[in-house]
Amino acid sequence: MSPASVSLGTLPAPRPSWRVRPRASRLQLTVRGILTALLALLAGADLSANGADLFTTLSLLSVPAPVLCRRFPWTVTCVLIAVTVPLVARSFFTAALLADIIMFPLLVVDGRVRQAASLFLCFPIGWLAALRIGSPLADLPVVELILIASGSNIGFILRYSREMVAREKRLREAALGAQRMTIARDLHDTLARANTQMVLLAQQALGHRPRSQRVASALEDVMTMGHRSVTDLRTMLRLLRQDTPTPTAPIPSLTQAMTNARTTLANAGLHATITTDGELTHLPPTITTTLTRALDETVANMTKYAAKDAPCTIIIGATPNQATLLATNPIADHHRHTHPALTSGLGLIGLHERAQALDGTLTHTTTDHHWTLTLTLPLTLETSHAPLSH
Repeated sequence: MSPASVSLGTLPAPRPSWRVRPRASRLQLTVRGILTALLALLAGADLSANGADLFTTLSLLSVPAPVLCRRFPWTVTCVLIAVTVPLVARSFFTAALLADIIMFPLLVVDGRVRQAASLFLCFPIGWLAALRIGSPLADLPVVELILIASGSNIGFILRYSREMVAREKRLREAALGAQRMTIARDLHDTLARANTQMVLLAQQALGHRPRSQRVASALEDVMTMGHRSVTDLRTMLRLLRQDTPTPTAPIPSLTQAMTNARTTLANAGLHATITTDGELTHLPPTITTTLTRALDETVANMTKYAAKDAPCTIIIGATPNQATLLATNPIADHHRHTHPALTSGLGLIGLHERAQALDGTLTHTTTDHHWTLTLTLPLTLETSHAPLSH
């Protein structure tokens, strides 16, 4: 398989989407809640110290601004403007003005630049009104400008950082998508064609009517497994070519899988018993798929390593709380000391990952020349919709 080479430099750089409201994280919502609580404390202290006059009442209107600005940006902005202009004109520094200072970085981070600019205009309007009515300004406009500029810069920096993180994520997704396409092409050009050729050769050999019935049966098994392999591989290729790998193949039937397993084990000359315990027809799709894959992997291991003259057992069960698969077989003498390099173990690794994705467990041990596999999958609401990525 040729390595996938993806040039990230050729991908177009996305333009900053300043008008798109990003999804708030739990941390951001917590920070907004803390700021709202701080404004409420300041407004309450102002109310207790100065009484319920016009300006303290206006300050109370600005308290929920940090938590409401994401859902009602223009409403919150208009309320703050209506509250801020008379306060600036009277040179009063209250919780409402602090809310304005806080709102600048929040609006910029949310991509609400027009609302932030509109909120800024209320300060020059308030200063002009103060000059008209003769209210002393002193150094208050300078302080307010410094605070507004600092808050806005913080907002732009956070917004730019978020855009860069989003851009890197898009680049990684594009690179992974290109890599998946390369892998899909390579698999099609190698394994899919080789498996198809294998099926055709087996079909041609069977057409010559071999004298041995065992040879004919083996060729039929090769054709059946080859067709199955090609079908599974094509399903996998479709998944690799999708942006979101959602299973499109029909969910494998556990009953059909058990029938195929009995046939495969019998053709391999094994004395195998496959039994069920409990109701298996109403299991969630992900549980059924995992049990089917586990059964296939168990049968494959038994045909390679099980002793021909001893019984092999597979039990598939289900209770209201969990589904299980228990398999055990004696190991043939010529496989007891198999070198690790002769077996990849990838099937069991993939099965273990499937079980982990469903909060289940998979164990396999070898004791006294017996191999035992135990798969346990909990039956919860989450397993009904859990995705399988392997």
